[in-house]
Formats: sequence, C-alpha cells, structure tokens
Amino acid sequence: MMPLSMTVGIRSSLGVLTFGALLVYAPGCSKPVELPCSGVLITIDTTNTNALDIYGVDRNLTPRLKAMARQSLVFDRAHTVAPITLPAHASMMTGLYPLRHGVRENGMMQLPEEAETIAELARDAGFETAAFVSARVLSGFYGIDQGFDVFDEPEMVESRGVPVHSARSAEDVTEGALSWLEHRDEDRPFFLWLHYFDPHFPYAPPPEYLKRAQGNPYLAEVARMDHQIGRVFDALEEKVGLDKLTLAVVADHGEAFGGHGEATHSAFCYQETIQVPFMIRFSDGRRAGTRSDEIVSVVDLFPTWMAEMGLGVDLESDGVSLAGDPIASDRGVYIESYSGYLNYGWSPLSGWVDARGKYLHSSKEEYYDLEKDPGELHNLAQQGQADVESYTKAIAGLSALPRLPLASDVHLTDSQLAELRALGYAAAGDVSAGLPNPLDPSDRPSPVDRALQYAKFTKALGLAEIGQNQAAIKILQEVLTENPANIYALETLGGALLAEGQFASSIQAFESLLDSGPDRYLSRISLGTAYENVGRLEDALGQYEHAQGLQGGNPRLDQAVERVKAKLAAN
Repeated sequence: MMPLSMTVGIRSSLGVLTFGALLVYAPGCSKPVELPCSGVLITIDTTNTNALDIYGVDRNLTPRLKAMARQSLVFDRAHTVAPITLPAHASMMTGLYPLRHGVRENGMMQLPEEAETIAELARDAGFETAAFVSARVLSGFYGIDQGFDVFDEPEMVESRGVPVHSARSAEDVTEGALSWLEHRDEDRPFFLWLHYFDPHFPYAPPPEYLKRAQGNPYLAEVARMDHQIGRVFDALEEKVGLDKLTLAVVADHGEAFGGHGEATHSAFCYQETIQVPFMIRFSDGRRAGTRSDEIVSVVDLFPTWMAEMGLGVDLESDGVSLAGDPIASDRGVYIESYSGYLNYGWSPLSGWVDARGKYLHSSKEEYYDLEKDPGELHNLAQQGQADVESYTKAIAGLSALPRLPLASDVHLTDSQLAELRALGYAAAGDVSAGLPNPLDPSDRPSPVDRALQYAKFTKALGLAEIGQNQAAIKILQEVLTENPANIYALETLGGALLAEGQFASSIQAFESLLDSGPDRYLSRISLGTAYENVGRLEDALGQYEHAQGLQGGNPRLDQAVERVKAKLAAN
C-alpha cells in the first residue's frame, strides 16, 4: 500500500469505478442485483454498551436494536479512537486515527479538505449521499460534511454566550431521514448517515420513556432513540430491502458517570468511555446473529464500506475491513485524548489496546489487564508488573506515518462556543503552536493524577453555569493554585469575576489567560468589558477592535466600539 502522502486526495491507478461499471455484481451481495449495495451508518452518541439490552441487563428498553443484533455481527470488544464526538466521527469517515486526520478535539479543528471520506468516494462513484446529524458539534463548519449531497444539521441558535439548545431530537432526525428516503432517486445506490444525540447530557426524555426507564433519564433517552431507529429500519426494509444494503450501528463514545472521577466524557481514556457498542448487518446475511470478541475500532468502518459498497479505491486506512477474513489475534488499536492537554494543562494521553491488555501513556504510564481487572483499578505499570515495550513501539510506529495537512485555525463565534459549552465541551485550548506527539516527554501532570482536581473543577464549572459565582470563584482559585496551566479554569474564573463586578481581578485573570493561552475572541471582549468598567477606555477600545479583527459582524461588539469611541471623544 502506498504511503498516505501519495494516496490522500489521489485515486488508485485503476481510478474510481464508475456507477455504470457496478451494475452487474456488487461486492458483499450474494447474487446479481440491479444496484450496488447501499450503506447506512447510524451513530448513537454517548451510548454505553451496558445501556443496550444486548450487552448488559435486558431491560427491554432497546427492542429494535436487539432485533437487529439477531441479524447482525455484534462486536463485544469495540473501541472508539477518542471519547470525543468530532474526532471519533472523523475517524469513522476517513479510516484514520485522530493524530493522522488532525481532528483532536471538538470545536478547535476542522477535518482538512484533503481528507478522503466515505461520502466523497461514494458520491464520486455515483451514489447519492445524505447525512442527518442531531448536534452542531458535528456541524458542516468542521468539515465533516465532505462528500454529502445533503447535509442536514440543526440551525444555529444565536446567543449572548449563555447555554443554548444546539441539538435536536431523535424524532427530528428520523423524520428528516424518512422524507429523504421517500424522495430519493431509486435508480441509484446511496450512502446514508444518521446521528442520534439524545443520550448526551442534558437529558430531556418524554414522560413515557422516563416511565419505561424507571425514572432514569439517560436510559429513557436511549429507549427513545431506539424507537426512532426502529422507524428507520422499517422504512429501509420497505423501500429498499435489507438484502440491498449494509447497515452499521456504532457509538462514538460512552459516558463515565463518575467512573475514575469523570462525570461525563472527553478527559480520560478508560473503558467507560472508550468501549462502544458496534454491530453490522451485512447485505447477504453473513455472520448474522453471531458475536465477536475480536479487537475492533471505529476506524474499521471506512475499509468495511469500501469493500461492501464496491467503491474500488485503494486508499490507506488505519482500520481493517470487517467484511472478510477474521482479524489477527495480535491486533491492537489506538486511543487518545488531547482534551486534557489542550484545556487543563495536562500531559497528552494516548494508548493501545489489544487482546492482552491496555496501555495508557502520559507523564505516568498505566497498564491494565482488562480480563482480570475490567474496572481498571490496578495499574500494573506502576507496580512493575507490565512489559509495555510492544505498546510504545506500536504508538511510535503510528506516529511516524504521514498525516493530513492541518486545516486553518478555527475561530468560533460566541454562539458556536456557547453551543459547545452547553454540551460540556471546553474548546478553550490553543492549537496554533502545534501538538506534541503521543510519546513526546512531558513535564505536565498526568491525567490520572489530576482526577480529584478535575472533579473539583467540574463542580466549580457547574456552579458558575447556574450563577453561583462566589462559590465557583473560591474553588477555581484552589484549582489554579494546584495547576496554574489549567486555562479553562482561568477563563472560567475570569468570567465569574466579571459577572460579580470584581473587574480588577477579572482583568488580571484575562490578561494572564491571553498571555499564555489562545487569542480567544470572547476573552478579548470580556477583558475589554472589564477595562471599560474601570475607566480604562483606550485599553477597552484596543481589546474590542482586536476582537473585531478576529471575527467581524457582531452588532453588539460594533456597538461597544462606537460607545467607547464616543466616551473618549467626550473626554
């Protein structure tokens, strides 16, 4: 296989098979068909394996996915690449791990145009392509829309920087998909992606599902999602025929629910958030009703679609096709989270999982025997009981492979940042200086050593979000005393001080933030507001105009500039 630098953006020497060349036989189909096999990908956000009846206790909350599992190959040891929505989906679409496609965190990076996505390859081969996503964390703004003829996402909700509703319900996603299926060109194959966000906090399940889940709002949202996915299954069977498509259901990550000190997801790489439900129903019924304990990853979706949809391209992938031969027993998969590095001042976190165990690399090494210690409670690396050389070699080998060129820096609007913050994502870091490789030496604290501090910070963040700023300020000051590099805590502290009218202290916080952290649009506005309130009008104007240079078109900012100019003229 050619190096990535030679293949990205370049078709194989045979070229992409045209639509007309695929009308006799479709790979993955057992008999001649009129059209190639279509593909349907359903991603279920923030869904733990044990939330589904087929993995944990059968609560009869997900009967439609349970029925699908009886016709599918179900993977018991499937992993995401990162416990973060955008990087995980970028890996599904490209078959590349995050350090190769360049999207390492929500809201900070865009998938480069040079990426070759499933949708682009399918569209170029004559397939119709459509996506219906339910949260703007997967907005086309971040490049995840590449190759889709139809990319349907929630509308932008303008905000003054307070939490906003940036997601839509499973019902809305399903209705959009059903309408598209009703009106699509039946003479063409298709690739359809549906993204369901309902199990992601904050929860708002309808009462009937809450009752079914015995008052558990998370499980109620999972049940709600299952019902709507079932409606899609029915429409696909009626309008297309399940023997004419391959259907995959996979989660982008799980939810920690307090495991290892993490309330939600993104900061750590323990199994609560890394292991995901994953099932595939092949068009010809291959391996239907069976379960696999093979080590698989969401990057495997890309080569699987290439084989099943007969796209006939030879692009490098970090994944392996799940459509053919058994996976090698010594296979390992890569995982990472750079969220702590970007937002909290921690060392990078990366890892490798294989059938023998799980290695996590940061400024402190961790190794867990998942068979004997599924809860990851006993770090064998610190006890001198683990040989991790093969794991570090695997990560080093991956790090040495070619990567896509990084897209330009992302400058979020206040509404976009508010959307991410409302969903619990920091988006506070700075990627302009580049990111270290996973195994680079780091003098930053290890994520595992910051679990208690992280829990303290998330408590303060919750207090600030509901206006209890004085309580939040006290905790944030403690967090920053322990770790001054936590730029998200510093940004939150500056905002809480500003809200309480402690302008001098707020100025100190935002000046420190802008000296050491990213050149953040909203931080410039906040610092300008604090300057204006203490009468430092020239400094205020400078910050406002700097913010305009980063991002124009904000009427409130324009008004602030004119207001300060008028005050200066009056003086």
